[in-house]
Amino acid sequence: MSDNLAWIADAWRSPNLNATDLYITCARGLSPQQLAERMADHEPVEIGTARTIQEASRMVDLTQIYCVGRIGRSGDWSFIVECGGSEGWSLDPAVSRGAEVLIFDPRPDDPPSFFRYLADGEVQLHFELGFGYDPAGAQPDLLRPALEAACVIPPEDSIDDLLGEDEELSPAEERRRVLEVVGEHFGLSLPRQVIESGQLPAVITRTSPPSSW
Repeated sequence: MSDNLAWIADAWRSPNLNATDLYITCARGLSPQQLAERMADHEPVEIGTARTIQEASRMVDLTQIYCVGRIGRSGDWSFIVECGGSEGWSLDPAVSRGAEVLIFDPRPDDPPSFFRYLADGEVQLHFELGFGYDPAGAQPDLLRPALEAACVIPPEDSIDDLLGEDEELSPAEERRRVLEVVGEHFGLSLPRQVIESGQLPAVITRTSPPSSW
């Protein structure tokens, strides 16, 4: 395994990186190029030269290019890290047909951030990060036992607080623990150094503004 996923929460808050450059989508059962093709708003989708996160961000000109991704693989998972106007929050569940798709959306301009699990063309699990636990989807209890074990949420039938007032988790620490649980459950790790400082093949994913703009 590479790095666990807790670092994503730290990166979203880092003074050295912009959270709008860290929209992360992963897929098991698709190649990196197939994932990019399913997410893109145009075709054909062309994989370009390897770029750093800063170089990919500079490609976004808000006239013809609204979002640029960098693609890679980690174990069984393909991933794409997007800069600019990602629409991970409204990605069509159909992208997961015959595959599993995980979305980590920082939502820097409209918090809270969230995690979403898609499979077989359907939302299996969705919940916000760092603001309590109110899951939705076809499998809302999928991660509940693991989150209880990690002391992120209290047992479902418990009427007592999980921690005392002095021990209550901060939203940032809650996000870190939840993301670590997600990674362990799905067997997913992502290479922090490569994503933050290295070069990965770049691909334009949006040539028009996101619908939220």
